[in-house]
Formats: sequence, structure tokens, C-alpha cells
Amino acid sequence: MNADHLNDLSYLDQIRRTEGAEKCKSAFLEIFRKDARRASTMLNDDRLMFPSLYILREPILQQRAQRYLNPRNRIALQIANRLKGPKAPGTNALSPKQNAAYPVLKWILQTGSAEEIPEDDYEEILDVAVSVLITVHKDADILPLVVDLIFKRNRDGRYIHDLVWALFRFQDPQILKLIALRLASSEPKDAELAAELLNIDKTDLPAVRGDGKGRQESYLHWLEENLPYLYFTQESFQYTSRPTFCTVDLERKYLQKGTPSYSKESIPSLDDDENKCIAAFRRLSSEEKKALSDYSQKICGKSEPAWKEWLHMPVTEQIKAAKAGWEGDE
Repeated sequence: MNADHLNDLSYLDQIRRTEGAEKCKSAFLEIFRKDARRASTMLNDDRLMFPSLYILREPILQQRAQRYLNPRNRIALQIANRLKGPKAPGTNALSPKQNAAYPVLKWILQTGSAEEIPEDDYEEILDVAVSVLITVHKDADILPLVVDLIFKRNRDGRYIHDLVWALFRFQDPQILKLIALRLASSEPKDAELAAELLNIDKTDLPAVRGDGKGRQESYLHWLEENLPYLYFTQESFQYTSRPTFCTVDLERKYLQKGTPSYSKESIPSLDDDENKCIAAFRRLSSEEKKALSDYSQKICGKSEPAWKEWLHMPVTEQIKAAKAGWEGDE
């Protein structure tokens, strides 16, 4: 680490980064015993990073220094202690009503994810911060940081399931675009995880076995085409080893009825002909459903009158027309 960057850090962060956690603890204790006010000023430095506060939890408790902490540090320690120990009575710092926790959780994540401490308790604090920021506060700004954290942990062989669950709870295609950027990564673990999270093996992409850039471009094209019909499934690694996080509603694509919600919803206000079409569609095999929905998208994009005429054919005739149409493109 260069000297210029070190100068941007708080004093306690400088010691922790250059000399290690134990030296940081001993330096804090030595300063506190000589001058509690000076030590508390160091703790309350705006530049202080969460990893330093985390490793100083025990010295702070030993010296009863909690009373000197500013609100940010006090709330951060309340969150850490609540997650680490038995649930004590009192106000829950993570309650949605506790708006003061929001900037603290963001500080924990933003300063704490850059240099994670490889401890389960520490990682759990970051996981909970991500979960609350996404599910309670709907904070879209943290999504790139969460994706970075997931891929960094995966490269180190560490636990990512809770972070992945929280990420997909946001239910927005920008998540998929951020993950897709990793398909072109030169790091094999990144590209492999990206393909797994995007369920790229189920998209039938022409470049699925090509180079990383080709896979990325093909996926983004597929995503743009299917965007109106996508929905997030709520599946996760906690329930299956191969979850499908996001998929295409083939019924909506077949009828060309998109939705902006990105959640699975019934199709409202179908007329009699559409009800007959969808009833027949539901009796088809998975392969036939996909073929018909893809062809419906293709023909509707070329000519809406031709699409309407095709849609009102019997399903058996639709399949024949779709097959002839695809073969004609080859």
C-alpha cells in the first residue's frame, strides 16, 4: 500500500493495515489508558473503517469506552453484538423502524467489504447488512458492491448463499446485467459462477460454448428479448443445489403479454380465444412450449396481423407453422 493512500486512512486503520489487528488493539489500549479523550477521537474519526471497529470490540468493552462512541459506532457495535451473542432484551437496532441504522449498515458494507476479515461472525454481519439494505430499504446503489462481494468470496471458497439470496430478493434485471459482466472474466471461477447464477445452460444461447465475450453478448441479447416476460422465482441455494433464480414466463411470451413486475403473476383479462389458446398451450411439452413462445415473439415482431392470424390457428397448426418458419431461416 502506497504512502499517499495510507494518509487517507484513519490512524487506527493505518496501524491495522500495516502492522495487523493485534498491534491495532494494543495501540488503542495504550492510548486509551493515557488519554481516553484522544482515543475516543480516534475511534470517532469519520474515516474509520468497520473492520477496525470490529476488531476493537473487546478492548472497547474492557475499557468501558462505549460511552465515548459517536452514534455511528454505537449502533454498529449494537448490531455486531446482537448478531454475535444471545438476543438481549431492548431495542432491535435492525428494526425497520430504526431509520438511524440505515446509514450505519451502509457504512458497514461499504468499508467492511473491501477487506473482509475471514471470520464467520464478521461475514454474517455483512450478510445481514446486505439483507436489510436490500429487503427493507430497497437500496439499489449497493448492488454492484454486493455482486463484487459474492464473486470475491466465491474465489476464496467462502460462503455466498445468504448474499445470493439477498441479491435476488431485489428482483430487478439490473442484477442479471451486473452478473453477466463476469461471463467475460479471465478468472475461471468468476465465469463459472456467473453462468450458474444466470442459468445460462437453460437459455439455448448460440454462443453458450464460445468465448466469454461471446457468451456475454449472447446472454445480454437474450435478456433484452425476454425482458417483458421475466420473473424471479424465489428459489435459492438454501433449498436446492441448482436453483433457477430467474426464468421466462412462457405463457406470457406466447400471448405477447409482458409485465413490468418481474414476479410470477396470472394473466388478467383474457378473451375467449386467448383462453382456448392458453388451455391448449398448457397441455404441450416443455420443448413445444418454448418453441411456440419463441416463434410467437419472432412473428409478432415482424407483423402483428400475421401473428394474430397464427395465434388463432389450432395449436397443432401453430406448431407446424413454427417448425416451417424456423426451418425457413436455416
